[in-house]
This record gives sequence, structure tokens and C-alpha cells, in this order.
Amino acid sequence: MRDIETEKRILIVGLLLERKPPSFVLQFIAQKWDLEQRQAYNYIRLARKEWQKNFKNNKRAGMGYHLAKRKTLYDKLMEQEDYRGALEVSKDESKLLGVYPTEKHDVNIKGELEVNSKLDKKLALLDINELKKLSKRNIKANAIKEQ
Repeated sequence: MRDIETEKRILIVGLLLERKPPSFVLQFIAQKWDLEQRQAYNYIRLARKEWQKNFKNNKRAGMGYHLAKRKTLYDKLMEQEDYRGALEVSKDESKLLGVYPTEKHDVNIKGELEVNSKLDKKLALLDINELKKLSKRNIKANAIKEQ
């Protein structure tokens, strides 16, 4: 179990990492708390672990950082009673987590399509029905992997 001072420092480092690059945070830690670079890296590692702990159900490791930023912004907007802004942040967070279904877009191409890679050339030769079959196979394969 960590002492209060360590917890406080981890929180400060986490807040700084949301807004500043790691190089700035390292320098801040070294100057503010008179610590070696290795110790500073440990605080950064612990702050990132806290993000991951708070958002452990996320699919990607880096998502914790982005969700933490949104949570901080949401909290600030709620304090300011900016409910419309808070709703937008909440929607964005839900979109990031995949709560909403994927948006569908229609793409219409006029004229000729320039093909550069060998794979693109092979795909260009396939008709739309073959592409749909390949897509369905890929979705099924990914579903099996996730189970």
C-alpha cells in the first residue's frame, strides 16, 4: 500500500501527462521533487497504470489516456454547468468505447481509380460480391479470435 505523498505525486503526474509531453513531466518531477530520472519514469509508469486500472475493460492499452482526458474535461464542464459541452464529451467517450454502432458512409467515385500497389491491383479486379464474401470471412475470423 502506498503512502499519501506517493499517491498525490502519481495523481499530479497523471494530470500533467494529460496536457504535457513526457519530457516536460520528467523535467518537472526532477526539479519539483529532486528525483533521479529512473524514479521519474517510475512515477510516469505508475500514473499510466492508474489510468489502465480505472479503465481496465478497454480493448487497447492506450485508450485509458484518452478516456482520462475526456473524464477530466467532462468533470470541468459539469462544474461550470456547461451541460451541452458535457453531453458532447460524453457522446465522444461513448463513440471511443464503441457504444454506438459504426457509422456507414456511401462512397461514390467518378472517373477512373488509380491503383498503386500489387494488392490494390488484385482488389480492383474483384467484383463487389467477391469483396463482400471476403469481408464476411474476415469478420467471422475476427469474432472467433476474440472468443
